[in-house]
Amino acid sequence: MVLFFILAAGSYFDVREHRIPNWLVLIGVATGVFLSGWEAGNQAVLWGAMFFLSRFFAVTALFFLLFLFRMIGAGDIKITALIFGYLGYGNGFAAVAGGFIIGAFWSLILMTVKGCTFQRFSYFLTYVRSLIQTKNITAYYSSARDGYDAVIPLGFCMFLGTILTVVF
Repeated sequence: MVLFFILAAGSYFDVREHRIPNWLVLIGVATGVFLSGWEAGNQAVLWGAMFFLSRFFAVTALFFLLFLFRMIGAGDIKITALIFGYLGYGNGFAAVAGGFIIGAFWSLILMTVKGCTFQRFSYFLTYVRSLIQTKNITAYYSSARDGYDAVIPLGFCMFLGTILTVVF
């Protein structure tokens, strides 16, 4: 229930402000550490908390590469790390994969409705070619250049993927 509350609040901020506040993530981490330790029992309180934090930081490090390319936001990484922290690697992977699939379909529908599907795929291929040729990491997305018309609130998609994973 705590994870659902954090994800719901994060989704609200992601849709409304295109960012997920750090204080919300900190509440999620603190609560997750506490609950993981409590769930582990008297003898393994520290281990439960350490397992939560190890999953959180491992996923953050793994997804940081996507942030460097500005393909996803820092808040999306933190929400993804919270999902893995609370659900573990197996269910966390299912929830995040479901969230990415929902985001991909939402993005495809949005691009089709706006009539910019060819333009966005062309832009992506040009970006990849430039990255390979120059070996310089540049931002794939810039709000100043690209605006928010084609932005998908990935935090909300992760919330939906988590609901689908836990319920089904």
